This record gives sequence, structure tokens and C-alpha cells, in this order.
Amino acid sequence: MKKALLVVIAAMAFTVEANALGLRVLNHLSVGANVGTAGVGADIAMPVTKFFDIEAGVSIMPRFKYNTDLHFNLPTSIINQYLPEPVNIDNVPIQGKLVMLNGKALVNFYPIPISSFHITAGAYFGGEDVIEVYNTEDQQLMAVNRANEFMMANNIPYQLGLELGDYLLTPDAQGNIKATLKTKSFKPYVGLGFGRAVPKRRVGVKFDLGAMFWGTPEVIDHNGVSLSKQDLNGKDGGVIKVISKIKVYPVLNIRICGKIF
Repeated sequence: MKKALLVVIAAMAFTVEANALGLRVLNHLSVGANVGTAGVGADIAMPVTKFFDIEAGVSIMPRFKYNTDLHFNLPTSIINQYLPEPVNIDNVPIQGKLVMLNGKALVNFYPIPISSFHITAGAYFGGEDVIEVYNTEDQQLMAVNRANEFMMANNIPYQLGLELGDYLLTPDAQGNIKATLKTKSFKPYVGLGFGRAVPKRRVGVKFDLGAMFWGTPEVIDHNGVSLSKQDLNGKDGGVIKVISKIKVYPVLNIRICGKIF
């Protein structure tokens, strides 16, 4: 407790001294709302010097849902030749749901103080999940489970599953598929833009374009196991397939903010 109090007192003393020297350290506060490819969010910002300010907040992606169909990795006409009970399914409707949630801590650098042009560096952090996918009809794939069990028991060298880009999804014991697209929890960010995080007037607008480095996405199945790419190159999955291949996520953001003091 004493150490924490000393830290607070030291920070206050530093701020007062810095203000006396004209460094503008934490002498203003703005509150903002933003919308963009990282979602919608809220944040606060404070200046450090006339060249730098700091920005921190949270963003969440509205849970938009995306419908598509997945197809099997093998034609059922081939598989059915070996089975006592045919698989009478050609394609499986699935739904994808965006589940992004991140905190952020950014530093904005203004190389020309009289201009609002800035270069930004920092990180997004927290949430790993990007998209969840699942079939829309409960227990629709029980026939697939029975087919795979029969082929394994009879040493038939096939496994039936659904292609999601380069990944093969197999049903759980209840005949359903569920997978989650995950990225790193810590995602470095760099970008540039126009506008100030702490506006000179009461209200301001800030525009940013940058990149979030979230690493190679993983597809996690219903057992929590990371699936391996199998060079399937499936054509199904739409936007889900595209995002599973992206290592650098583009961030376009518009922020409207107001200066509190």
C-alpha cells in the first residue's frame, strides 16, 4: 500500500513539474467513440508532449453472422460403395459468427506539431477468438460418424469430413461440427492517419489506417485441438476461408472524440 501511494505521489509530482516545463504531460483528457474493421469501441487519450499522445481503449466486433455451405472432402458416391448405410448428404449449411474483442494501447507520434498527421504504434491485446463456425441443423452429421466408424473398423482407407479452406472438419459425437478461428492474444499494430487523439478544440475527428499483426490463424475443433492444414484447397467457406489465411489484419478506423479538460 505504501509503495503504491509513493508511486502515485511521484507520478503527480512528475506531472506537475512537466506541466511547469510546458511538456503537456497528461494535462488534457479526451474520450472517444470509434468504428472500423476492428469493431466498435470506446477509448481515452492524453497528451505527453507536443509530439506524442497516448491512447487506450477497447473494441468489440458486432456479432454479425455469415451463412455458407461446406462440402465433403470426398464424393459420397465413392464412399457409399463401401457402406451398408449410405450418406445422403451433399452439402452442409453452416453459420459463421464474428466474436472479436480486444483492448488496445497506442502511442501517436506527430512529426509536425502544427499538423494532425500522425504515425501510430502499439498493440491490440486480449481476445484470441475471431470467428466461430457451426452447423445450423442439430445432429445433421450422425450418418458421417457412422460411416467413419465403419470404415475404420473395416480398414477402409478413407475419412469423410467437411472442407473449410485447407482444413478438414469432422463431427463430434452428437453429429455436429464446431470450430473456432483463433489468433495471437497480443497483436502489434502500426499505422498512420490524420486527426488528433486529443483535439485542440472541444470536438475532433481522427482517421487511421494501419495493420494488426495477429500471426497465423489457427482453427480449433470441438475438442480444443488445433487442426493441421491438409492442402485441401477447398473452395467453400467464403470469408471464413479468406480470414484463415490472413496473418496481417488491415485496420481502418474513424474516431470521434471530445476533450473533457
